[in-house]
Amino acid sequence: MKNSPSRLGEIIAIIKKYKLTKDITPRNVRLALEELGPTFVKMGQILSSRDDLIPKEYCNEFQKLKHSVKPMPYDKVEEILMREYDCAPSEIFEEINKTPVGSASIAQVHKAKLKTGEDVAIKIRRENIEELMERDAKLLKKVINILRLNKIFGDIIDLTEVVDEMYDRAKEEMNFHTEKEHIEEFHENNKELVYLKPLKVFAKYSTNNILVMEYIDGFNISETQELKKEGYDLDEIAEKLAHNYLKQAIDDGFYHADPHTDNIKIVDGKIAYLDFGMMGRLSKRNRTLLENCIMAIVKNDINEVAHILTLLDTSNNRPDYMQLKNDIRKVLDKNKTTEIANIDIKEFVTEMFILLRQNEITLPKEITMLVRGIVVLEGTLEKISPDINLITVLEKKVNPEDLLLDKDKLSSFALSSIKSGANLLLLPSEALATLKGINSGELRFNIELTDSKHQIDRIEKIVHLTIISALDVAFIIGTSQMVVKTEGELPFVFYLYMFGAVICTLWLLYKLIISKFQKL
Repeated sequence: MKNSPSRLGEIIAIIKKYKLTKDITPRNVRLALEELGPTFVKMGQILSSRDDLIPKEYCNEFQKLKHSVKPMPYDKVEEILMREYDCAPSEIFEEINKTPVGSASIAQVHKAKLKTGEDVAIKIRRENIEELMERDAKLLKKVINILRLNKIFGDIIDLTEVVDEMYDRAKEEMNFHTEKEHIEEFHENNKELVYLKPLKVFAKYSTNNILVMEYIDGFNISETQELKKEGYDLDEIAEKLAHNYLKQAIDDGFYHADPHTDNIKIVDGKIAYLDFGMMGRLSKRNRTLLENCIMAIVKNDINEVAHILTLLDTSNNRPDYMQLKNDIRKVLDKNKTTEIANIDIKEFVTEMFILLRQNEITLPKEITMLVRGIVVLEGTLEKISPDINLITVLEKKVNPEDLLLDKDKLSSFALSSIKSGANLLLLPSEALATLKGINSGELRFNIELTDSKHQIDRIEKIVHLTIISALDVAFIIGTSQMVVKTEGELPFVFYLYMFGAVICTLWLLYKLIISKFQKL
């Protein structure tokens, strides 16, 4: 491995070779990334799905990097296996295919057969890849500063942010012990689904640098013609895939973060996921907020979408709430007259990410990762069954109204109550909107203090009236609840509540009468 000064010189030389300080065309950037090696190819692969960060033409060009990593020679593979097992590979494997079935930035995969007869896939980590990526990440940050690349790319992307994300994700994928745990957790979450094939891990032969798994043959999910010839129903596959992915995200909070066609196979009538190096995890809070946000988008509830986005925001910025609402309205209005099944998810997500960036809102990393996963999956679904749209499946999953109608569990009165929302049973919709506005910064008071003392007195009176009114409502609701729920003699606290309600009501009536007389 080259030392840091020589590698730094090499990076700068390649950047200059492809004129990236002057001519940053997508092709030039892609060629430079290929020549710079695994670390930079990985960065390009990550960016290929980041429509929210870079223009679409760059994403399309970086898609070509998916298969651009030169594989390790087989001699090197044998050397790594011998070092890890402390014996000749032939003592464990009956045979190993010398040509890899896949070669990526961090590892490559070879098909093999164990002495016990099972067909397996051996995932072998590239030698010194952790040290190489750590060194390259640090050097790349230096190059960004030296050549002032952020000033050149500033309107397109924050390169330092991309380097950090690339390295964080690479570190996660380099940990084969973590990937093994991912596979086991995924299987536990989905073991009840008969249409999903679990991936078996051979822990006995797995190490920090080697992961031995069951070899999944079958068909790649994008091989639609072959699947049809075998009698598979592509619509059924697409629908089950969509339902399962939403289950992973919304129900389990643990989802496959890279569901592109190369990572999904169909074998023996079942869906099999491959490559569990990059998984996402959602907290219960974020799952609930995300689900509510999706429902609000479907219902075109701009206030609720804006409110949830501000709750999800991890930045320290305070967005202009009115501007945010206007921007959301523009995005949602584009699809207002479009059938749900015809909405372009990729375009919609891109517009939402632009909206977030313009309003300086930063979503949690696990949510942006999920949204990108949804976009990738939508592209996969489109290839196998254009009639199955992820958003239609999503709407049914997160919309309890549909589920209740299908199961006929509630009367029309109960359904109407659910539509109103539980929180609206006790508060008028205007009051709830006001509270949300105050909480989110939407509500602003503009007061001309021509007579500051008089104005302050008026504000104090309004505050006092509001407090007494709230107490009056609370006392009345409390007494009503006790009357409904108490059988027999009413408790002593009922009379206290009744006394409080009478006093507050009389006080409010007195203030109202005095106010009327003062105006006469």
